[in-house]
Amino acid sequence: MTQQSQPGSTEVIRCPACHHLLRVPMEWLGAAVQCPECQARFRAPVRQGDHLSEPELLAGPVGASCSSPSGTAAADPALWLPAYGLIVCGLAGLIINLFLTWRLFHDPVAARAYVQQQIERLRDWGFGNDEPEEERADRDEQRTDLAMRHLPWIVPTCTVAAALALAGGVSIALRWNYRLAQLGCVAAALNLVGLCCLPGALVGLWGLLLLQSDEGREHFGLLTS
Repeated sequence: MTQQSQPGSTEVIRCPACHHLLRVPMEWLGAAVQCPECQARFRAPVRQGDHLSEPELLAGPVGASCSSPSGTAAADPALWLPAYGLIVCGLAGLIINLFLTWRLFHDPVAARAYVQQQIERLRDWGFGNDEPEEERADRDEQRTDLAMRHLPWIVPTCTVAAALALAGGVSIALRWNYRLAQLGCVAAALNLVGLCCLPGALVGLWGLLLLQSDEGREHFGLLTS
């Protein structure tokens, strides 16, 4: 319920109305205080041995925006972007990689043509342009053969990673499972969601950092006394 911080100076306590964390001076323990987030008034807990007592709600919050209909604290706005970013990147990666998986196993000719198209696109970006021109066709053919040998496990792996990223984003949005949220962020941060999805990697790293913070752990109700 509470978290001790800097004994002898301040305590970090949680508002009983909106569950927002706030730091109060030690001398305020047991006194009536007001939450700056939802304006609810409550009696701050007092220290009982190694723990703090339960805060006593004196007056409800001002307005209804501070909590959800179920009575839980409103989602931390800082987590909205990684949550929905993971959902968007995960869903896009899942659709793309499912399509590639189907094409790879049901239409290998079209899959090979797609790989060749991607290699040509890389050349347009300058990849391999330092190779002798007379060798480029043979080397591109070798690269295509190499890709076709490994794609049968790479693409399904990327599909699973995209599904994990999607599940992680949903888990953050719904406060479903902290470990699943972390796993989804890792899947996106490893840049597997869309074979080269830089936005997904950035969102995943950002989400991991936020989940490790007090706000992220509070979002899942993991802060205890």
